[in-house]
Amino acid sequence: MTVLVGFVLLVGNPWVNMELAVALSGSDPAFRVVNVVLAYPSWHVDVDRAGPFLFWFANLRTLLFVLLAVAGLSRVSRWVSEAAGGAGLFVATVGLTALSAVVAGLAAGAASGVAVGALLDPGASLPYLIPGQSEEFFLSRLSSSAVFGVLFGSVLGAVVVLQRRRPANRESRADAPKSLW
Repeated sequence: MTVLVGFVLLVGNPWVNMELAVALSGSDPAFRVVNVVLAYPSWHVDVDRAGPFLFWFANLRTLLFVLLAVAGLSRVSRWVSEAAGGAGLFVATVGLTALSAVVAGLAAGAASGVAVGALLDPGASLPYLIPGQSEEFFLSRLSSSAVFGVLFGSVLGAVVVLQRRRPANRESRADAPKSLW
């Protein structure tokens, strides 16, 4: 959980994120994948710079992702049995991270579209939600959320499996049988 929150606070930071976006603006497909991973947890502090729709969308998506992932990751060790081993724990962590990212991306897109359209200016969401073509926006959010969830979940899964592993040269404690006296 520390890795997740630290990643979101550091890489999602609007000033760091802007610098990373400029540094990774190449047309190479590998840069595009890395850009999705680095740009997904972005959050904004200035509504004027990001615009109302993107401000609410990015902040809601990041908040929902962190809440869902932390709530789920804190329970993964209870859900996965010892018999499943490290592979089961890895798959559960990747799946939960991807599911959290997809749910957060779709929910934030819908909530920010409704909030900006109903409460603020309906024209503020036009660059993102074009009337009659909103499925393109949601499909792109779905794909970027899934890519981020699988890639970042793989990193989290590796961290969780490595933390769970015990050193091989350490002897385990044996409980002595209790005396009848």
